[in-house]
Amino acid sequence: MLSLALPFELRSLLRNRVGITAVLAYIVIGSVAIAMGARHVSAWEHALDEAKQAQEASVAEASGYFESGKPGPEDRSWVDLSKPRWQNEYAATRVVRDPGPLAGIAAGSIDPAPVAFQLRSRADPLAVAGYRIENPEVASGSVDLVFVLTMLTPLLIGVLGLEIGGRDREERIDRLVIVQAGEVRGWLVARVVAVTTIASTAVATVCLAAALVGGAGFSASATLLGMALGYTILWGGLLLVVAAGAPTVRVGAFGFGALWTVLCVLLPATVAEIGVGRTAADFAIGETLDARAQQWSAYDQDAEVRVQALYARFPELQELPAGLEEMLAPGLSRHTYKASQLERLEARHSARLQQEADARQFATRASWLSPPIALTVALERVAGVGPEAASAYRSHVVEAFTDRLHWIVVQAWTLEPLDQGTFEDLVAEGPAPFRWRPIGLASPAAALLVWLLAGWLFAMFRLVRTERRFGMGAETSRDRSS
Repeated sequence: MLSLALPFELRSLLRNRVGITAVLAYIVIGSVAIAMGARHVSAWEHALDEAKQAQEASVAEASGYFESGKPGPEDRSWVDLSKPRWQNEYAATRVVRDPGPLAGIAAGSIDPAPVAFQLRSRADPLAVAGYRIENPEVASGSVDLVFVLTMLTPLLIGVLGLEIGGRDREERIDRLVIVQAGEVRGWLVARVVAVTTIASTAVATVCLAAALVGGAGFSASATLLGMALGYTILWGGLLLVVAAGAPTVRVGAFGFGALWTVLCVLLPATVAEIGVGRTAADFAIGETLDARAQQWSAYDQDAEVRVQALYARFPELQELPAGLEEMLAPGLSRHTYKASQLERLEARHSARLQQEADARQFATRASWLSPPIALTVALERVAGVGPEAASAYRSHVVEAFTDRLHWIVVQAWTLEPLDQGTFEDLVAEGPAPFRWRPIGLASPAAALLVWLLAGWLFAMFRLVRTERRFGMGAETSRDRSS
């Protein structure tokens, strides 16, 4: 019956101003979301360009001092580029985070990690220092493609197919279908499949446009398209669940609206509230104050204790010239805090990772409760924007920061002045840009698949049950008339 239902739904769409307006509005809103995502990525790339320019300016300034034979700027006599501390300052090596090709589709995701981090000896890799830490949907009133797909796709299917089932029963068309075909469920299924096909065409259009604008490869484009189409087919099944037993259009509209409200609004809001309460912490205040308290407590430690802690952390220092001397050379005492600094950093980072792991586990479990949550989690991971990507980037920064502190201490313990060659090597050996590789897609994809199968199977069960009830009612009516 699909060959009859698809032309029927297309003709109905062309004659129905509401339906054609809904399709066009969906594509227009999707296009606006893609444009806003592209602007978000442009801002991201602009921040990277500024970091690169600042680094190049700092390196050029230091090179000028080396060429002129000066240790540093004349108005800052304490700056000495022959020492590792100041070479590290002027190298200004940034740990950058490149955006993925689909980063724009999840521009509304809350992502506290920065896009570039400067490796300074006193920097804090765990500080919330991103150029954008607020949700753009709140800051600028925009939406992203993830929002369009999760929230508006079900509404598009509802607008196109709410009359299925209810209108047939109101106008007794179902009886004519039974007379002609012997059953009505095949016709209803074909109509829902036709509506889902029309909606899938609109969804595929915006997804392919987003992939084209972002320059995504085949794998990323196929993942985005597959997830979005699977979600669309899922809601086609839920529409059929409602249409299978709706006696009128009004009842069908109420049922589908209630289903959308529960799955797309109430459950995600409840999960978000519970998730924030269980996993979130006030990093901006509580953790900052705690980090400062730990830092000042390190200053109160005895110098010998700090030295032994440093040697325990970096045992190779004992084989270097400064480590072979009985007394610590002048000027090296400031470096004895590095072990305590790294210890505090690793403890905080470990606690943060555990908290983020709990949050990821909670999100994975919640994705089984609601298809919009599953699709949001999956698309954020595909886009490389969101909690998982931010956590991975932060770990990358912590590793680079640890390596840089180790370089500073080793160079200081050699007791040899550094030259321009050492500086150039430091700049050249900077950390590679961080690139997120999508992981963790299996669980949300499985959740969507389970919802899809369950929805369509339950819809078929309801259709069979409704048709049997109708058949029994028809037989009873014939018996009474006889």
